[in-house]
Amino acid sequence: MHFLNPSAFYLLALIPIVVLLHFLKLRRQRHVVPSVMLWLEAIEDMKANVPFQRLRNSLLLPLQILFLLVVVGSVARPALRQLGGLSEQSVVIIDTSASMGATDLGKTRLDVAKAEALKLINQLGINGQMMIIDTSRPPHNIRQAFTSDTEKLRQAIDNLSVAHTPPTLKAVFDSVAVYARVPGAQVVQNPDTIGVVFISDNFGTLPNSASPFQLQKIGLGNRSENIAIVQFSVTRALTSPNRYEVLVGVQSFADAPKEFQVQLGIEGKSFFEDESVVLPPKETTSILFFLEDDERFYGQVVTARLDIDDDLSVDNVAAAILYPPPTWKVLLVSDRDQPPLTAILKTDPHVILNQVQTSDYHSAGGNDILIFDQFVPDPLPEGNIVFLNPIGGLPFMPAQENSQSTQIIDQHPTHEVMRDVSLIDLEVKASLRVQLPLWGIPLIETNQTPLIWLGEQDNQKVVVFAFDPFDLDVSNFATSIPSAPILMSQFLEWLGAATSPIQPDLVKTGEPVKIYLEHISEVERITVQTPDNDVQELQARDSRIVFTDTTKVGVYTVFVDGEPFGRFAANLLSPQESDLSPSQLVDDPNTDAGTERVQSNLPEVNQEIWAYAAFLALLLLIVEWWVYHQNRRFSQS
Repeated sequence: MHFLNPSAFYLLALIPIVVLLHFLKLRRQRHVVPSVMLWLEAIEDMKANVPFQRLRNSLLLPLQILFLLVVVGSVARPALRQLGGLSEQSVVIIDTSASMGATDLGKTRLDVAKAEALKLINQLGINGQMMIIDTSRPPHNIRQAFTSDTEKLRQAIDNLSVAHTPPTLKAVFDSVAVYARVPGAQVVQNPDTIGVVFISDNFGTLPNSASPFQLQKIGLGNRSENIAIVQFSVTRALTSPNRYEVLVGVQSFADAPKEFQVQLGIEGKSFFEDESVVLPPKETTSILFFLEDDERFYGQVVTARLDIDDDLSVDNVAAAILYPPPTWKVLLVSDRDQPPLTAILKTDPHVILNQVQTSDYHSAGGNDILIFDQFVPDPLPEGNIVFLNPIGGLPFMPAQENSQSTQIIDQHPTHEVMRDVSLIDLEVKASLRVQLPLWGIPLIETNQTPLIWLGEQDNQKVVVFAFDPFDLDVSNFATSIPSAPILMSQFLEWLGAATSPIQPDLVKTGEPVKIYLEHISEVERITVQTPDNDVQELQARDSRIVFTDTTKVGVYTVFVDGEPFGRFAANLLSPQESDLSPSQLVDDPNTDAGTERVQSNLPEVNQEIWAYAAFLALLLLIVEWWVYHQNRRFSQS
């Protein structure tokens, strides 16, 4: 609290005057009485030579002093500094992403965000309206449409919960732009008519759609003491197909070294393997576990866990489902002998290889994966395809021949098929200059064109080599050991995953999962049980069902007509969410670690409270008047 008119405190000089008045003697009036025996005390007082009297015990003096204090305080215009700047229509966006579950503030960051949102609701004017939006996927992110009903707004805030997903900020601000857009316009016309307040712990990834607004921010967070699993995969070992490789990538976001255990366990069993790790601050390490192939493990959940107490627990665990080794029928359509390619395919224990010439090819023939070597059938068959150097291009990929040598400038480091693959030194003397479709993902790029890319459209997966990878006169890809066989094996695994009824069975939170059902007309009910035991019923319009509500870390179970159909796992695996470092809105070097930290760029306004002080002064005046008359009545009696 502060005072807008501090010079009013000079009026406190009136207090000594009030006290002095209580010391002064009363001027007595003369009266003729028959006897002075009853007035001896008064006579003695009149005989005193000093003009002052002894201060008597009276409630009037403290009441009068207190009255003056309150009156002077009221004249000084006391005011409280509060966050202001709310428009008549305000949109409050509350971050509900995974990092908002951090407990560095003594409670979750989302709990602190809710408290800040409730403060904004308390500032809503009589004619004001507010909308509550969270950062989940539309259309579920609008928790309360524009309303002036504060009870509905408070209920919407209370119902918010943390989702184990990154925020979908672009979709959120696109939604806000729709409400600020004049009907029929393509751009935000009146962004000033709607105030936007964003409560979050990270403002570093705001989309361009947020730029038209004068965004007001409330930042949360105090520290980033967190260790996280940022990479997790379960694959068959290339050198020993009879065992699984479980890769656990761990990253430190703490400011000091941390020592902890990385534990591995199978469903229904205690953690049977662990490894001690000492991780320096801001560093990353990988731990590789091996599991022997055992039929008893098929369909079970393998879980990796960090045995550490940090600020965010949801990224300390990752899980996957163990399945029996797959088998893929692969058809190679080629008019050439390809010893490097056929050697890689024949040594893969999951591949049943069949090879035909282009003149003998007629259809997919029940094969799971098709490989076309410098050949593009018309029309393209259904199924998953690998194209090797499609010189004439593809229906979805125009191509031109390029006889010049190319230099690799980039490779996709995070895609699952690029794990343990390094082709930055790949040499290619001739290639195709291609134009990718919108759904294409480049894996290996030159300064002119992608050399290797993949994508998925209409339930069909495609891998394209825009050069001849197994011609030793054109490139050194075939001799890139071990990258070439690893990449081909992981391509086949990615393509072959489409044959399973649940695809994929291991996702990051927020990613969709496809469920394929045969004889869909005979199915009556399909449900998914989430990790928190919530049951969601799905509507099946065809044999492919897309489940998008993977917002919680853990294992999901699919039921068809009440019977278990399959399971899949969702893990956070997001360095952006695991990095709890708060965005700095203001410089505050005096903030101690461990204290609740809330920063804001909202303008502060003065909320004057002098009226309350004036009302208190009036009450004191009434009390003083009542005490005075009570004293007079007592004296007269």
